Amino acid sequence: MRKFLLLIVFILMLIIGLFAFTPLGFVLNQSGAGNMGIGWAKVDGTLMKGRISGFYAGTQPIGDVSLKLRPMSLFALSPSYDVQWGGAGGQGTAVLSLSRSALTADDIRMRLEIGALEGLEPAVRAMGGTLDVEGGAFQLTRTGCESASGDLSTNALSTLAAQYGRQFGEIAGPISCENGAFVIAMAGESNVGDQVNIDASANILGGGDFATRVQTQDTQIILALTQIGFVRENGAFVYRQSRTTGLSQ
Repeated sequence: MRKFLLLIVFILMLIIGLFAFTPLGFVLNQSGAGNMGIGWAKVDGTLMKGRISGFYAGTQPIGDVSLKLRPMSLFALSPSYDVQWGGAGGQGTAVLSLSRSALTADDIRMRLEIGALEGLEPAVRAMGGTLDVEGGAFQLTRTGCESASGDLSTNALSTLAAQYGRQFGEIAGPISCENGAFVIAMAGESNVGDQVNIDASANILGGGDFATRVQTQDTQIILALTQIGFVRENGAFVYRQSRTTGLSQ
């Protein structure tokens, strides 16, 4: 029995040793991530603790990503990492866990600068503001988004309204999954009753749909909306975007 336990300990230490000395760059190069439009400028460190500089997905720069292994996770044969990332477009933290069938993220907190999101039209990016995620989590499998949760909010319309001396509250809503895609449904209301609804979906390949609907009688807000591409539709002002390789409708 003692020999058996020593053998188990030896195997576990061997696994930890392999993680400690396996170069992170080697693993990334062998992963086929480049075939999915994911790339980087430089990789340092090992699977135990590493850093990816100049990380990007498609045409969207992400910034620098740091990963630190949680050693105890190896005992469950499901490696978990504390992840931090940051760049000109935003910053965030999360805990990533890997298994044979899924990638799971928990404790996601991040802030994205709307002006730095390449998938949006220039007029929308010019609105400024941020997108914030609190308490986020998701699980990805081969078929896409299996589950997701958390709260997404933005002050983008508040930023736009302030340029015209108006006030608008935060727009917020939950994150979920549907048919393998991430789905968000956000809503907000101004102090005078103007309403905004945002519905969007995005799959792991980058395709998706994005639609914003604003109901207002404020002539200055209407002027601002039409200047950035909103059109009148059934008594509201609507902006849509669709992409096969980027956030959309």
